[in-house]
Amino acid sequence: MFMNKAMTAHIICVVAAVYLLTAKAYKPFALYLFIYIAIALLMANVDKIHNTSAMLVVVSLSYFAQKLVVLLMMGSFFVRMTTFPYVLSAMQQMKIPDAAAIPIMVALHFFPTIREDYHNLKDSLRIRKVSLSPMQFVIHPVRMVEYLFIPILMKSLRTSDELAASALLRGFEHMNEQTILYPLKLKTLDYIIGIVSTLIVVVLFYLQFK
Repeated sequence: MFMNKAMTAHIICVVAAVYLLTAKAYKPFALYLFIYIAIALLMANVDKIHNTSAMLVVVSLSYFAQKLVVLLMMGSFFVRMTTFPYVLSAMQQMKIPDAAAIPIMVALHFFPTIREDYHNLKDSLRIRKVSLSPMQFVIHPVRMVEYLFIPILMKSLRTSDELAASALLRGFEHMNEQTILYPLKLKTLDYIIGIVSTLIVVVLFYLQFK
């Protein structure tokens, strides 16, 4: 999120794209890369917009859209390459406190639930002949917020309460020594990826703040 220079932002996108290719996620790779390139071209030609207010709006929205695309790319990689039990086992073996591990697991379960709610709501609106095309977001943004985002937000609040109640019923507040179902160990490839990732982060910070 701190990388606001064009070069550093592009390098981060390339790294995320490489991760997707290693996961053989070719469709998300092509989709997200196309969106990112389109936004990058828009920002490269933003100086042609003569209205200052419109320019600021375009730059702000494009900046956050670029960051969101990269986060979605890494999220797609994460979902394809691991499962929730392995994530929990990894956090247990790293001795991460339950106060941190449990919210992370709840959050990871939360996103698929949101996606399912979105598809259900989309089907419901389609039956009512309400279009969710990108053009509708441009023409009727307030109506789209009312029809789409507010119902998802209200459903998310109920879902969070249900997840919290589920955690309490399973006794997460009184768990001491836990059984690790999936013993995990770092391998040579893990150390290599860790070193390369650290070097990439160092280079990005150097390019950003030099």
